[in-house]
Amino acid sequence: MLILTRRVGEGILIGDGIRVVVLEVRGKQFRLGIEAPTDVVVLRDEIFQRLAKENLQASTFLLRDLQDLKRQTNGKITTSFRPAEAPPEVPRLAIDTGKLGSIQIPEDQLISFSQGLLGLNEFYQFVLLAPPETSPFLILQGVDQPELALVVVEPASLVPNFRFNRLNSNLEELKAQSPEDLQVFVPLTIPNGQPEATTANLVTPILINPSRRLGKQVVLENQQYSHQHRLLPN
Repeated sequence: MLILTRRVGEGILIGDGIRVVVLEVRGKQFRLGIEAPTDVVVLRDEIFQRLAKENLQASTFLLRDLQDLKRQTNGKITTSFRPAEAPPEVPRLAIDTGKLGSIQIPEDQLISFSQGLLGLNEFYQFVLLAPPETSPFLILQGVDQPELALVVVEPASLVPNFRFNRLNSNLEELKAQSPEDLQVFVPLTIPNGQPEATTANLVTPILINPSRRLGKQVVLENQQYSHQHRLLPN
């Protein structure tokens, strides 16, 4: 950890485009000014920790609760995702998942998340599954850690005209030419035994470029979206 001493008006540079300046000191509190490119999201630590905790909670769902949620939503959730058919000659990877049992994954369907997911950044390989017993709810299944899985849906099923900005750097990182090259999903948190209380985290969508098999979870600054958007009425 780099430790620096700064006076009011002095700052530090981080990389090529981020500058942090001390604006004011009041007792044990101080105000910081942060200059950053428009495509860089700046979060308070407690907000990041809250979003990471939401991912961890989302990964604890039970399959029976997900199937119950499917019955309760009764066709209100839809998906345009269709898993690609892998040729027979493509090697398969066998994993024993904690939710779906033993499955065979075509290696050409593995998705790499170079930064992992929020709060789960030590795992990099995932696959997107559409089991008939859960569809239209999809499973983002961990490969590095087979017990790890998240339920995801397309946000268009939840809110009209779902949109986000500051996409340029993400397009470059995912090697996409335009937003239309990307698939967008949001994770669900299904409380154990209470599928009717399921929420969607609209603040941390998951972007996937299927042609390059690259993925990234991003954080939105759009305040109209909630990290606990209810799927069903109270």
